[in-house]
Amino acid sequence: MSRNRKVLVIGAGMAGLGAAYTLRKHELDVTVFEASPHPGGRIFGEEVEGFHIDIGSNIFMETYGTVRQVAEELGVSLKRTPVPINGGVYYNGKFHGFYGGNGLRNQWETAKTILSFQLLSPKGVWQALRCMRMLNARSHDLSFDDHSRLLDLDMEKSAAEFFESNFGTEFLEWLVGPNLSCYTFAHPEQIGVAYAMAILWHFSLNGAAWPIRPGGKGRGEFMDALVQSCDESIRISTPVRRIVLEDGRARGVITEAGFVQADAVICATTATTALKIAPALPSGISDVLRRVTYSKCCRVFFGVDSSPFPPDWYAVTFPRQTGALMIGMSNSAVLAPESVPQGKALIDALVIDKQAEELLPLNDEQVGARVLADIRKYVPAMSKTPRFIRVYRWDEAVCLAPGGMMTALAQMRRQSLNRVKGLFLAGEYMGVPSTNGALRSGIDAAVDCAAFVTHQPDRPFWRSDKPLDKASPW
Repeated sequence: MSRNRKVLVIGAGMAGLGAAYTLRKHELDVTVFEASPHPGGRIFGEEVEGFHIDIGSNIFMETYGTVRQVAEELGVSLKRTPVPINGGVYYNGKFHGFYGGNGLRNQWETAKTILSFQLLSPKGVWQALRCMRMLNARSHDLSFDDHSRLLDLDMEKSAAEFFESNFGTEFLEWLVGPNLSCYTFAHPEQIGVAYAMAILWHFSLNGAAWPIRPGGKGRGEFMDALVQSCDESIRISTPVRRIVLEDGRARGVITEAGFVQADAVICATTATTALKIAPALPSGISDVLRRVTYSKCCRVFFGVDSSPFPPDWYAVTFPRQTGALMIGMSNSAVLAPESVPQGKALIDALVIDKQAEELLPLNDEQVGARVLADIRKYVPAMSKTPRFIRVYRWDEAVCLAPGGMMTALAQMRRQSLNRVKGLFLAGEYMGVPSTNGALRSGIDAAVDCAAFVTHQPDRPFWRSDKPLDKASPW
């Protein structure tokens, strides 16, 4: 019976393919509509002169439980990177090193950076230690797989307001801000507290959260395997114009070819696109989706013959006070040596927010020249003549989970979404924004969808026994 039930998935990114992969396990008739000419959404790769570029997501972590589970099922090996994430923060004309992992040598080197007081004053160091203590106390709740555990941290204020009021401005501007910006492509004023804490813990402070890479060609290899598992179901270059909602139920979608009927629809797009293609959504859903915001960025990749960084350094950051065009830059070859020709380096320079808006209208040659000139101001060892330059623009890069958004979505799931029968939402904004969160949301939506179309007992889209507690976070 389940084979005759038809489900339409809109979007072939991480969430949409996670949904399709799960629906196919339930032997449902699945069709995935993807507007672009290739699947993968914001996670796909391109090969240039033997360099493999991860255009969207550029890092997986060992704490990505859902990614690890699906990778195992797909037969994709996940390898630890050869070194932890080492890097530096630019201040007062030089880079100050921070070293990842639990090794004593790296811990000592990081301690020397902090205790030298060249980056932070004694007051700033005290601010950092207090914050680290708080994050460590809440570490078990800072999960990329179960965002319900973070809801009491999802207060109606920005990460900037929270860290400044609870710890201090110095720590915010020289450590918290640059770290958050490099992983969210936005400034702390644009990011919610719960999201910021998860990012800081898993990407900066948790020594056990080691970077991992699929196979030898980065995140794109994981996506290739996921695409292949759903390949028969995917229809590329097929945008959905509208989700048809009638009498409180999803009836199908309208594409350029006409109406496609279905028993259920999973919308696995950005929240912005969901609002455009489902204008008939009840206000209890649409009002919440309008709270979802995204960062804007321009990423410029340079293929070079050698890294301009110290040995084993992965990335460097530039706090806003430096006046740099970039917020940070990294060498992809450190995390995935097999992704570049032997001995070469792939430099990824990140420009965000208003600086990105200035670059977006320019042509690739102009963007490359401006970013390269900016790099060489701070890193003179950077090659004047890269082997190649590639420019990628993202008008909607990463969901920012602004203050209160996660709680509003949780309430929407409980109170409004179940009223539209046969419609399910998936995407990174439905959990802790990340590739892992997107994949988890797609799987969860598919499980609920399968229960709905096969007439199993009704199951709410999202369930948590944990109350929406607004008590103090520590």
